[in-house]
Amino acid sequence: MKARAILFTIWSRFHIVFIVLTSVYFAYDKTCRFYKIKEHAPVQYFYNNLFFNAPFRYYGKLTAAGSPYGYFAPNIRASGLIIGESGGKKYTALFNGFEAEMRFSVLASHITNNLIDERDSPNQKLEDRFMDLLFKSIAVNIYNQNKCNQDSLFVSYNIVGFPTLKEYAAGNRQPYLIKLKEVKLSK
Repeated sequence: MKARAILFTIWSRFHIVFIVLTSVYFAYDKTCRFYKIKEHAPVQYFYNNLFFNAPFRYYGKLTAAGSPYGYFAPNIRASGLIIGESGGKKYTALFNGFEAEMRFSVLASHITNNLIDERDSPNQKLEDRFMDLLFKSIAVNIYNQNKCNQDSLFVSYNIVGFPTLKEYAAGNRQPYLIKLKEVKLSK
């Protein structure tokens, strides 16, 4: 019985350290990709050699501890907010039910993936055109649902930003929106 307790203690500590290191690296990686900052070679080397070898990679996949934010759920990422603005008023999409709202949230996360992730696929231009068309379709729906009477509507895709520790200490504690994409819809 004592051996089981020791094994469980070793495994649980390993598991928590695995989650923390993976989460720290993914937060670092996403920040570097978003702000287009080059990752430090030692950090990348450490992560690639430690977590991309077969045993750790499979452990991470099987337990979801190797995915970003794995302690919440596998592959969960913050989604963006799609906000329309016309005549000084802000508008959002209206939904008839919870399922429609969830589908819209998934759609927004696909837009996030397209805007943030750098992919070198042969179909990249086609994917970008599809996302632009999708975003314009959302803009038209927001315009029509909210019965906008202005000649134009600006629809933007935003992610939530938080103040740095220095800004927070100075008293700026409010989150803010970072506009990643904007489309103007006009008659």
